[in-house]
Amino acid sequence: MAAVAAGVAGTFLPMDRGMASGARLTGYLRTNWSRDPFCFGSYSYTPRGLFRAAHRRLAEPVAGRIFFAGEAANPDYGSTVHAAYESAGHAVEAIEEEDHGDIAVIGAGIAGLRTAQMLADLDYDVTIYEARDRIGGRLWTDRSLGVPLDLGASWIHGMENNPLVGLAEDAGATLVETDEEIVFRLSGGALLDAEEVPDWLEEVISIQHNAGARRDQINLAAFRAPTDYGGAEAVIAEGYDRLVPELAGDYTLLTGHVVQRVTLGGGIRLGFADGTEARHDAVVVTVPLGVLQAGRIVFDPALPDTKQEAIASLGMGVLDKLYLQFDAPFWEGDPTWIVTADTGLPRGQFNQWLNLLPVLGEPILLGFNGADAARELAGQDDDALVGAALAVLERAYGL
Repeated sequence: MAAVAAGVAGTFLPMDRGMASGARLTGYLRTNWSRDPFCFGSYSYTPRGLFRAAHRRLAEPVAGRIFFAGEAANPDYGSTVHAAYESAGHAVEAIEEEDHGDIAVIGAGIAGLRTAQMLADLDYDVTIYEARDRIGGRLWTDRSLGVPLDLGASWIHGMENNPLVGLAEDAGATLVETDEEIVFRLSGGALLDAEEVPDWLEEVISIQHNAGARRDQINLAAFRAPTDYGGAEAVIAEGYDRLVPELAGDYTLLTGHVVQRVTLGGGIRLGFADGTEARHDAVVVTVPLGVLQAGRIVFDPALPDTKQEAIASLGMGVLDKLYLQFDAPFWEGDPTWIVTADTGLPRGQFNQWLNLLPVLGEPILLGFNGADAARELAGQDDDALVGAALAVLERAYGL
């Protein structure tokens, strides 16, 4: 069994473990986004007492040379891939108001790639600096188990007029709509009626697994506001990274370049972890909110107080995934969702599963842990985490 560095979202290679049903676990993948040093979380949320104005302040340019993009910096809505994608347009509009020709972009997630593509199409000289050895950021598809499994973004949220739908169509991707068919399971194989679902479980499913935070941490009105696209939700059967080639452009892309300092003065000077520097007219910062909150990039001079307050006040949620691959299914083949209401674990841990059998034709279950549950489980080693998940499933199916 092999794994990437501790604390980083990533792949974990096959294992073989039997279950009481006779099915065998043949592989698994785990994420640990709160400990990923290039994210420190999954996506942003608007905390209780704050409104979208905080996201707008995060998006505002500094001195006409430092610009921001990304899902947390979208002034209209956040937390989604389309929010990150569309934030690029806001940054590019602001850059066009200035007299610049040479632009740096920090981060090769979807916001950074789209920003670079748009700027290059407008004849700017653009260089992307990406800290990882891959591109995509929180859009990350793994194929080590023989099928495309998304470790980060999974859904296109709302297919009506969503620009990602057109991007997917251009990529020749297969969009599979997911419905809300759910089976609720207690221990010993007993079923729970939907009308009997307790409030705490509804919060786990509806809020913690969407916002990555507790109900009492978020601005509930902002969370529920219909500011996104309508229509069905869909996953990409070939994996979300199928969209990445559609963001190619006439720009320079450098991976393995960790930006540690942004110095403003007559232009922009970037300082890298290896001691080298680069100079540009302006920079677009597209790193996740968690990286800014952790101070992984030092700004000289310091960012304005309003900008620092926006960064500090916004929330960075966590949603972790555990994919379990079996040699044969032991669960119902049709329902999209399986909810395990009685797990024997603290509330929030392994209460919801996505059945990927209808999507991929493979016996794979995806377990979710969000908010406090994700952070509590972040320190568990793989064997303990997988063992706990299997015990939950065995308990739910009376195995």
